Amino acid sequence: MIRRALKGLFGRIFPSGVRPAGAVVPPASPTPTAPAEPEEDEAARFAHMECGAQELRERVEAGESVVLLDVRESYETAGGIIPGAKIIPLGQLQRRWEELKDANEVVCYCAAGMRSLQAAAFLREKGLINATSLEGGISAWMEVGGKVVQS
Repeated sequence: MIRRALKGLFGRIFPSGVRPAGAVVPPASPTPTAPAEPEEDEAARFAHMECGAQELRERVEAGESVVLLDVRESYETAGGIIPGAKIIPLGQLQRRWEELKDANEVVCYCAAGMRSLQAAAFLREKGLINATSLEGGISAWMEVGGKVVQS
């Protein structure tokens, strides 16, 4: 509004559009910009990042094609792994993740679920968008009657 008033005033004082040296010229209107993209919400980034032990057990028993990834260390896997699981300790995942690149779905698990959540997030960053973490880890798996075998 002030800009419009100043513009009108200059137009009346200097109708030819010529302004004397030192005359204040109102700034041009800013160009409208597109609204900024909303930053990715951290919660949305981890949406559907975990699956429950009972659900996984039912899916595995039904024969669904799910790659199970045990990210525990060897001293932990000595106590047993979920049958058919691939073992890649979390510390090795950064250099070995491509072993999983053709998997349609990967469910990571560890002892209680924290390292597997990190593994699933890392795999999603690498493009494996169907990577999830077993909520509660192998402990939850055994609580729902899931079988384990020696590695």
